[in-house]
Amino acid sequence: MSDSILKNRFGEGAATAIPSDAPLAEKPGHKLRTSNNIVDRKTLAEVGGDQQVDSKELQVLSGQDIQFVEEAGQVGIIRLDRSWNKDGNANCPNMFTGPTVRTERERFRFDGHKLMYHLDRIALWEKGEKFAPVHIDMGLTKFCNTACLYCYAVVQNMTQGVMIQRDALLRYIEDCGKLGVRSIGFIGDGEPTLNPALYDATVLARKLGIDTAMATNGLLFDMDRAHDMLRDMTWIRFNLSAGDSEGFQRVHQSKGKNFDLLVEKIKTLVEIKKKHNYSCTLGLQMVLIPECYDQVLKEAELGARLGVDYFVIKHCSDSEYKEIGIDYKDYLRIEDVLKEAEKFSTDNYVVQVKWDKIKAGTESPLYKDGFRKYDVCYGTPFVLQMSGNGKVYPCGPFFNKERFYIGDIHEQSFFDMVMGDRYWSVHRDVTMSVDVHKDCAIGCRQDYVNKFLWDLKNPPEHINFV
Repeated sequence: MSDSILKNRFGEGAATAIPSDAPLAEKPGHKLRTSNNIVDRKTLAEVGGDQQVDSKELQVLSGQDIQFVEEAGQVGIIRLDRSWNKDGNANCPNMFTGPTVRTERERFRFDGHKLMYHLDRIALWEKGEKFAPVHIDMGLTKFCNTACLYCYAVVQNMTQGVMIQRDALLRYIEDCGKLGVRSIGFIGDGEPTLNPALYDATVLARKLGIDTAMATNGLLFDMDRAHDMLRDMTWIRFNLSAGDSEGFQRVHQSKGKNFDLLVEKIKTLVEIKKKHNYSCTLGLQMVLIPECYDQVLKEAELGARLGVDYFVIKHCSDSEYKEIGIDYKDYLRIEDVLKEAEKFSTDNYVVQVKWDKIKAGTESPLYKDGFRKYDVCYGTPFVLQMSGNGKVYPCGPFFNKERFYIGDIHEQSFFDMVMGDRYWSVHRDVTMSVDVHKDCAIGCRQDYVNKFLWDLKNPPEHINFV
């Protein structure tokens, strides 16, 4: 495994881990942060390699001292608050001076999972019975009208013009209703608004009792269907990693004037939502890369000005070969900026950083380099994923890996697929054969769910002593 560190065309560091002998795709599509070098997963060879990083590289927060403690060959960190002095002042614990803070109810859970609210499905899973996914993330197309620097879909073989056909999509929605799928996110490899069947699929899903949501760049959002979407969708998230037109052009590789177009559309949608009292949540999401560090506060302010419900800042998901070139330790240098952005939050506007993933740089070398806190991926039957060409896989990073191909909704009923043998044999293959520490991408969709399910499958002793 080679480890290539370079400066990209924006002057930012980009570290890849593409083996020198890895087969490269001939037509990879637009440039990522690093280059046009994308591994051809159709002719994939197994590669190995270890990487080590200094676990002591972390940022000391204001008002803190840190102390490193070594035990059994591992280094732990103790953070010391300077206000807890030895004189027993009011800031010292155990003085019983009343609460210093009241923990408010979390409005959105961006940094975690909600599987504990679906215990009926967990019970079926524990019995080894068949059950429908709680949630499905799916693409509607395999192409896009922007070329975002951080686009994970580029490593999944984007194909211009390919999309799920209308009849197949509507049949699939009906099957999801029969199965009891509870939510569908049009969050996939391509831009969903490029598929004209999006809007009718949303209306049908609502009639069948299925929650839907969408992640979109928003530029081609059909404003003539705004009422349908705001009435029938649970939430719409605009993937925007810029707070001004210059940053938009740099990060999304789209014309600067499109930033103004998008802002006007979001503003109009907020107005329609408030006027008609629609419940659809509208939010902005920034995928954090060095090229948009200077845009964080600008977008936090923009979200407040537009009147959206939230602005969330997430880590950039990278592939197993780090083709996007993200160094997670680098996030530590703007921790103060991210905390400043969260101060824009009000009673009606939430600014939240996904700290668990952003702070991967402070974790142990094992976790930072892809090693998980669990050994088995159990989450795929609960959170399924589908490519924008209609092909079903257990998870997005396995798109185009034929071993894990389940079926195509153009060729087979999704209901029959979930009830069939192939569907469950693929999920079993994932649990039995996938090495989550080496085979999977960092920060995967099932990561939070897997930690929860791993604990259920591997209880400690004395569980009655809660």
